[in-house]
Amino acid sequence: MTKEAEYAQVTRDLQDLAEYQHIRLEQEAEIGRLETEVERLKIEHSEALQAMKSNFLKEKVNHEQDADQKIKQMKQKANDEAVQCLVEHTQKISSENKLLRKELLTLIRRSQALTEHKLELQNQRKSLVREHQITKDLRKLRKVHVDDEIKA
Repeated sequence: MTKEAEYAQVTRDLQDLAEYQHIRLEQEAEIGRLETEVERLKIEHSEALQAMKSNFLKEKVNHEQDADQKIKQMKQKANDEAVQCLVEHTQKISSENKLLRKELLTLIRRSQALTEHKLELQNQRKSLVREHQITKDLRKLRKVHVDDEIKA
């Protein structure tokens, strides 16, 4: 081969190499760009993940606060209902006690009246027994007196 041919061959080889080198440089640039894009996406993904975690924690705290508030309200409502129930029950018992007290006083008065009436009846009985005894004694005396007069 001649030097010119060799030179032409080397020139072609250099051109081929230059083409490959150009492709290699483009590919290295693309790889660099892709690596940069991957890093950017990793950072973006990490930031998005952090934001999601932060939002989740905020929502969790909000839900816990809402739940605590609802529990507090339910406790207060239950307490209010229990107090109301106790008040109503106390009022009912108080009313029943008033009625029972009134009924008891009526029964006590009736008992006192019956006791007084019993005493009156006992006194009347005693009087009647005495009167009966006196009448009996008078009859005896009259009989004895009549018998004495008949004998005399």
